Amino acid sequence: MRTRNLAKVALLPFLIQTAYAADSSVFTLGEVVVSAPGTGNIGSSTITTDEMRTQDRDNVATALNLESGVYFTKGGARNEQMVNVRGFDLRQVPIYMDGIPIYVPYDGYVDLARFSTQDLSRIEVSKGFSSALYGANTLGGAINLVSRKPTKAFEGEIGGGITFTDRGDMSGQQIYTNVGTNQGMWYLQAGVSYNNQDFYPMSRDFVSVPREDGGKRNWSDQNDSRINLKVGLTPNATDEYAFNYIKQKGTKNTPPYTGNQLPAGQANRYWNWPYWEKESFYFLSKTEVGIHTFRVRLYNDQFRNALLTYSNAARTAQQSSPSAYDDYTNGFSLQDDIRILSNNVLKVAYNYKEDVHRESTTTSPTQNFKDKTQTFAIEDTHKFNERLTLATGISYETRDTLQAQDYQNNKLSDFQKGDNSATNGQAALLYKATDLDSLRFSIARKSRFATIKDRYSYRFGTALPNPDLKPEQATHYEVGYERKVNSNLVLTSNLFYSRVTDMIQSITVTPGVSQAQNIGKVDITGIELGLNGSLGKVDFGANYTYLDRDNRSSSAFLTDTPDNKLFAYTTWNINGNWRVNGSVESSSRRYSSSDGKQIAPGFAVVNAKAGYKFGNGLLLEGGVRNLFDKNYMYTEGYPEAGRVFFAQFNMPL
Repeated sequence: MRTRNLAKVALLPFLIQTAYAADSSVFTLGEVVVSAPGTGNIGSSTITTDEMRTQDRDNVATALNLESGVYFTKGGARNEQMVNVRGFDLRQVPIYMDGIPIYVPYDGYVDLARFSTQDLSRIEVSKGFSSALYGANTLGGAINLVSRKPTKAFEGEIGGGITFTDRGDMSGQQIYTNVGTNQGMWYLQAGVSYNNQDFYPMSRDFVSVPREDGGKRNWSDQNDSRINLKVGLTPNATDEYAFNYIKQKGTKNTPPYTGNQLPAGQANRYWNWPYWEKESFYFLSKTEVGIHTFRVRLYNDQFRNALLTYSNAARTAQQSSPSAYDDYTNGFSLQDDIRILSNNVLKVAYNYKEDVHRESTTTSPTQNFKDKTQTFAIEDTHKFNERLTLATGISYETRDTLQAQDYQNNKLSDFQKGDNSATNGQAALLYKATDLDSLRFSIARKSRFATIKDRYSYRFGTALPNPDLKPEQATHYEVGYERKVNSNLVLTSNLFYSRVTDMIQSITVTPGVSQAQNIGKVDITGIELGLNGSLGKVDFGANYTYLDRDNRSSSAFLTDTPDNKLFAYTTWNINGNWRVNGSVESSSRRYSSSDGKQIAPGFAVVNAKAGYKFGNGLLLEGGVRNLFDKNYMYTEGYPEAGRVFFAQFNMPL
């Protein structure tokens, strides 16, 4: 779909939303910000609980798709929901929970569909320019999921809902609750959620193929449960100490490929994950002593899953021995925020992280891999006056291979080890031209170390390891402008350019065998436009992104990002009880394979809902997703759900 057609879609009368979900408090101890007094979080945008609830974004991947410059992607045969941020994938834009890295140690990815949003207060998205305090591997930015913190003696909510098809078949259910208490000297927060999908319906426009007959999408079942517990101590007005525990479990199948563009020799994959588990323990603290604020993060993050592969569509013939991962990450960060002057904050930090990957099958011994990553970072923000602020940062990062085991010919041996280092720097200048106009310019030099999988995976016999991979490098330039037209209308725009060098790309070394090498050079150019406002009883907003990625090192197509993306919403606040919402998401086509043969067509999807809020706070809502039953996809051959109806509730306790 071309840009002019995107503009026409934006004029549809079905647009979305405002928030009338319950307010939630932000757990500020879990934020990672670049700021000077009165500046907010420089270079970062925020998706709030209200936005996620009103837009019905129940997992982190779909919530991030609300943001300009962020592209929802599907992992095809792996059935993983991920995002791409201005052309950078999740290996290059890592995921954090309250500032704690939670991406999988082996390949740097994480399936964001497994992370529910019901217990979050906000999601912070940094694109290109991001705080040096995050640590290593923020080549294209960082994403931080910030949990909740109670503010009252007792607060809570319970919510849930069901989804069903236009034939009346129930397809999924969800239930969640959050409760908390703040007793001044201490607080307690707890959240539980369960999301289940029995199947999703195919669009009636889908034409059946041998592996998929339409109707209920084959093998599209999945479920997830999550527990989030936090206990905090606040002995005085400045200090805070919090212990956190998160446990999440899931299972999923993989719907079959329905297209006809699989590469020659590649069979359709029939995969199943009988378990997918993540468990996190972490401690966060803040202690003020004079002009110093000392911050500590200690964490242990565990990841376990299993993969079953089959040779037939009925999934009765197991293809190989089950493969299991048993990974963990131990780490800590020490940080000192020094208020040198009333208008200056100097932050000094040291981050340490040890990643362990353990892989096995029922017929092979456990292979062990271990990496150690360290970061030394300095960040300074200085507010010269009410108009001008400068933020700078520099970091030195190292990655050391402590263990890497090969398994060939029924024998374990040691891979060659490889170590790397990188130096990064950045600066941002903020200028408030008037009370209504503000400008921002930033430049950032970032890097990413190759993952364990990048360096050592044979990829089922189709690749050769390369322990000598160097870090990827990127330089980002951005100019931003914001105009507050009035109290009810804000316009934003960002123009950005990134040059990526030493990008890790796969090249053919012998027929049928490839190797990851530092040969990639990519230029990324784009613009983001946004507006948010209200007119009488109508609230509205929209964001549009144009992205151009130029592969300067080969003729391979760059995947998973369309040239054009649009999201728009509106809400009609009929009265104090009734609200009607509508939204549209539109995207031009995108490549799903580097040879350019697999292409997901452009699409526009419309959602609508209505809700009634009772005097006791009970909110009842009903609506429809994909109102016009479009047959669309984010990855070629993997169609998304057709028309889905839903009914849901939220009740304060």
